[in-house]
Amino acid sequence: MFNVLVVDDSSIDIMLLKDIVKTSLPFKQHIDTYTDSVKALDAFKNKDYQLVITDIEMPHLDGFEFIEKIKSDAKGKVIAVSGSEAAENSNETILYAANCYGADYTVSKKNLYRNLSNLLSEIYTECEPC
Repeated sequence: MFNVLVVDDSSIDIMLLKDIVKTSLPFKQHIDTYTDSVKALDAFKNKDYQLVITDIEMPHLDGFEFIEKIKSDAKGKVIAVSGSEAAENSNETILYAANCYGADYTVSKKNLYRNLSNLLSEIYTECEPC
């Protein structure tokens, strides 16, 4: 089974991310979702995930810290998503920083369905769970 971990403090975004994963991956998957990044980190330590999708702006443990803590043990790809509209840090800057922290890929939440779906299709096209 291809295990996916989705972390976002928004339950609406969780539902959307889960739907995108379900419809974009060409094989069976098991998706665990968390709105609390600290609980997600505990789950990560107890299960092998082939794909992790995490938001950046979250309370308690932000996406940068989350990526930094999991990256050395991550067996699969890490995708960071952000929809920041903060004036002091553009969304592009935040996603660039996520790459610096160890994200394999980044996706803006603007046009999230299309962008993430296309990325997942590119990564996992005609491939068994990698």
